[in-house]
Amino acid sequence: MPMRRAAGFTLIELMVTIGIAAILLALALPTFTESIRANRVSTATNQMLATINLARAEAVRSKSQSWVCPSNDTRTDCGSNWTDGMLVWTDENGNGARTTAEIKRVIEPQDGVALTMGTISAIGFDDRGRAIEKKPGGVVVSNFNFSMKAATCKAGAGNVRSFDINRIGRVSVTKGNCP
Repeated sequence: MPMRRAAGFTLIELMVTIGIAAILLALALPTFTESIRANRVSTATNQMLATINLARAEAVRSKSQSWVCPSNDTRTDCGSNWTDGMLVWTDENGNGARTTAEIKRVIEPQDGVALTMGTISAIGFDDRGRAIEKKPGGVVVSNFNFSMKAATCKAGAGNVRSFDINRIGRVSVTKGNCP
């Protein structure tokens, strides 16, 4: 009876194929990781723009002041850490205090993104859409500048965004590179 040769791959062929696949994966993984970081920064940038534009539109629509502030842990009031999320609320009754009915939107925090707000405690808009800030003497028209970047920012990668809100409430975003 003649012996038939078995069809299939030998162990050596299989090991060579796995080795080549591992090398290709090792080359592609850093690029894929950087792509994920860039996507997170882009998503967070779009979310921040939408949040600021919502607050401005609510101020004009409701003919009252509207504010974007960092959220507290329970997402029911303003806090002090911008990385905990944000609240958009309007002061429709003009008393300067938030009520649950005045909270328009709760924005969940973004993973993998670092926000640098400096001394900004809240970003506000008046009934004409101008950017305003609370000062000890009252509310004044103001400019705001802040930035965000990927939490792990590879040097030279374009994962930094600088936001500028001018006195009339217009937002501009500038793309920058990680230091």
